[in-house]
Amino acid sequence: MQHSCNKENSFTRIPVMSLALPSFLSITAEPVHHHPQAARRLSDLAVGECAVIQELRLQEKLRNYVTRFGFIDGAVVIVVRRVPLGNLTVYRVGQAEVTLRPETANDILVARKPR
Repeated sequence: MQHSCNKENSFTRIPVMSLALPSFLSITAEPVHHHPQAARRLSDLAVGECAVIQELRLQEKLRNYVTRFGFIDGAVVIVVRRVPLGNLTVYRVGQAEVTLRPETANDILVARKPR
């Protein structure tokens, strides 16, 4: 079963501006785009966001454990909810819902799921 993301791809644009300096010291700021494919930590996603797993930077034992639940490169992961007790987060990968600690989710890199 494929899960889809309904959030729009958003880009933050910073206008190009020139500082009033002599021409030989002129500095121009280029627009900054936050590309939806930029890698970020799984722990940085908000509840309801979904992304594609890009890389597992986990120790071998922990990597083997999470791959049993579908945490593999290219898998779609959705943040289901935060559990206040114990600072845990519930993630859905395929049909499985898995609870991870923030320090584990920090070592899983994801990219926003393209539409």
